[in-house]
Amino acid sequence: MPTPVFPKTLFATLLAAFAGTASALTPGDGDPDIVLYVPGSQANDKFFAPALCSSNIHTYFQNYTSDPSKATNNDYWAIYCSTDGSKVSGLVGTKKLWISRRRLGASYVGLDALKGTKLTYLEKPSTAACTAFSGSFTSGGTTFNYDYSCTTVTPNITATGSVSDVTPDAFRGGDNVPTGQAEIVASGIPNRNAIAGHIIGTPVTLLLRNALQYAQVLSGALPSNCAVPGSTTSANMDETAACMPSLSKQQLASLFSGAVSDWDSFSVNASGTALTLSQVAARWASNGGSASYLKAPDDTTVHICRRENGAGQQVALLATILQNPCLGNSAPRLVQPGGFTDAQLATSLGAEDNCLSDFNNGTTNFLPTAKGNRWAIGIQTTERNVSRSANYRFIKIDGAAPTVEQVALGKYPLWSEYGIQWMNNVTADQGNVLRALVKYGQRPDNVNARNQADIHSFGTAGYVALSANGYVPDPVFNAANPVTPYTHKRAGGGIDACTVPVVNPDYGTAELR
Repeated sequence: MPTPVFPKTLFATLLAAFAGTASALTPGDGDPDIVLYVPGSQANDKFFAPALCSSNIHTYFQNYTSDPSKATNNDYWAIYCSTDGSKVSGLVGTKKLWISRRRLGASYVGLDALKGTKLTYLEKPSTAACTAFSGSFTSGGTTFNYDYSCTTVTPNITATGSVSDVTPDAFRGGDNVPTGQAEIVASGIPNRNAIAGHIIGTPVTLLLRNALQYAQVLSGALPSNCAVPGSTTSANMDETAACMPSLSKQQLASLFSGAVSDWDSFSVNASGTALTLSQVAARWASNGGSASYLKAPDDTTVHICRRENGAGQQVALLATILQNPCLGNSAPRLVQPGGFTDAQLATSLGAEDNCLSDFNNGTTNFLPTAKGNRWAIGIQTTERNVSRSANYRFIKIDGAAPTVEQVALGKYPLWSEYGIQWMNNVTADQGNVLRALVKYGQRPDNVNARNQADIHSFGTAGYVALSANGYVPDPVFNAANPVTPYTHKRAGGGIDACTVPVVNPDYGTAELR
């Protein structure tokens, strides 16, 4: 097992990798020697630069406007840097490396591209029409820095590899594949690698979080000082793990399948009185509570900021919460637009952020028209909104917070092994680069380092390292060695998203708590 690196030191390395240097590569330095075109999930985005770049790092964001300050990484972004044998075993000399990421279309599109479907990317620095600009883009409470704003993407490019939020075996069935597209045949992808366990959340709009929080205070499920009418929320513990409201897997399955389409279908027992969620809001107001913390919604319809079919985090939620496609026709189907539940289709992580914020704030960054105050739930990586600057919050599932510790204890259920995969048509240098990327991403010390940017008020989220990759879990949870003893690995087989996670028999250790 690799010797762990002190987390603060490695976290500083991760930050420095994205900061660029005075001698960083520019479009004027000519075309790259090695190019990776990588569509799919954002799950590995923090690892590309520190895993592969030895020096001279510049980051390029795509821009739909002529204003270089408006560039984003929602759809396309790239890194241009130098690499060598110190980062990539087998490389001879120093090479100019261009890593072009396509987030648009999410995990399914990346996997489908491995079959030969050609897509658009930032092709290379010289053709992407890039302007030097030191800028930043903030989405969902997370800020991303860039050095170049690029306005031109190039079509008909073949993918080198792909990243998916969940292993390829789950991309089957009507809800996990875009309409009219073929299922992914995992066995047809020769190079499949599970990297780490991606912890996924079910965030709710801030005002809904507060309604659930006060409801569970009234029921006695949460401490009474989590939400106190007439006092300022800053005097309470409303953002702590102890005060996180919880929904059960069955309640989430009911919401995401459309079986529950009205928030007032949920009631709590408040000292012997049944109160619906809108009545909970009324009780808050009658007790002198501030409307800035909690007020009744403009309607009680369940609004869902779901993702498009084939988005990996949604595929993981379907497999874990709805057991779809795992149970075949016995599994609940995912709610569709046009029914009693208002289901919106967000096409990126940024769109998911904006969808939830719009329902809470009455804004139109995603929604075409302002909706006022509506209560909504969504699907999002726990890497987002650490700063809590976006008006949504993560909640517990079955009483467990979406943290590294709770996954390692076998309590938080919504996590999936994210993967990097490629075909056998890559060059020798590309293959060496991809293998270096896999090796780096699997290491527990690197997983721990990246999680230092994902420390929420309720605990550390992000990712867990995998015992299925040969890393040894500690007998009791050790934050510096975030290896989960649980695995979705089939007996005698590979990782399967539909497998109920069990203690890895290769190590046979798990903490009781």
